[in-house]
Amino acid sequence: MTSIRLLGLIVFAGVLGQCASQISSDDAKKIDDYRKECVELSDVSVESAVKIHSGVEIEDPDWSTKRYVQCFFQKMQFMDENGVMLKDAVVEFFSRIQDESRAKAMVQNCDIQKENPLDTAYAVLVCYQRNKN
Repeated sequence: MTSIRLLGLIVFAGVLGQCASQISSDDAKKIDDYRKECVELSDVSVESAVKIHSGVEIEDPDWSTKRYVQCFFQKMQFMDENGVMLKDAVVEFFSRIQDESRAKAMVQNCDIQKENPLDTAYAVLVCYQRNKN
C-alpha cells in the first residue's frame, strides 16, 4: 500500500470519530474494518471514501465509489447480495444513533430501488445523508 493511500486511510479512519461516541467500541471497530476492506475491494479513491463518510455528496460517482458503498452496506448487513435494502437492520442500527421513530422515517423516506445494486446503494446513501437529521 502506498504511503499516500495509508495516510488517507488514517485520515479516513479519523472520520469515524464523528459518531463513535454514539455507538459501541465493538461497532466502531467493525465499521472501521469494513471501511478499510471496502476501500481495498472497490479500489475507491481515499478522497471519495472520506467524502462519503463525511456526508459530502459526490456529483457524478464512478463505479468504484458506488461499489464501495454497496460493499459497505453489505458488510453492515444493510443490503443483501441482490441489492435489496434490509430495512429492519438499518432501522436497528440507526436507532442506536438517533430516535427510533426518526430512524424509521429515514428508512421509509429512502425506500429506493434502482436498476442495479450499485446505483441503489449510492442513491440510498445520498438519501440517508439528506434525511439523517
